Amino acid sequence: MPTLPTNTKCSSLGCKNPRSKLNSYCVEHGGLNTISTQERKEFVSMYQTNQWRTLRQVQLSKQPLCESCLTHGKVTQANHVDHVFPWAKINKQAFYHNLFQSLCHECHSVKTSEERQGTYTHFSTGKQYTPNDYRTVMMNNDKTNTTLIN
Repeated sequence: MPTLPTNTKCSSLGCKNPRSKLNSYCVEHGGLNTISTQERKEFVSMYQTNQWRTLRQVQLSKQPLCESCLTHGKVTQANHVDHVFPWAKINKQAFYHNLFQSLCHECHSVKTSEERQGTYTHFSTGKQYTPNDYRTVMMNNDKTNTTLIN
């Protein structure tokens, strides 16, 4: 009886590391190892809070169009609010204290795959960040927002 080939190597070009259990990349290239049911519940529950729903509604009201599509001259309705810095890789505080951008489903998927390579794109500014940039960017953002409020 024929069998399906099993892909045990990372999908990143030229990488020979074994792939993780939950996707086709090794941990070094953004692969995910198994997460406990409790961790998954916590992750999903963050998106069910009233605070997140309000934040999401405010963001989509301020920027109803996909910021990535706009940089390419396309007009597309945004239906996702993206954390520029993926909060699960930074810390739980980064869930609410982050840079946000409005994206369509397709652009959000592309950006998520880029995050696996360690690049975080903020489309409205055209800047690309790494996880090490989070603290500096957020401190500068807080100073700017404080200046605007005063």
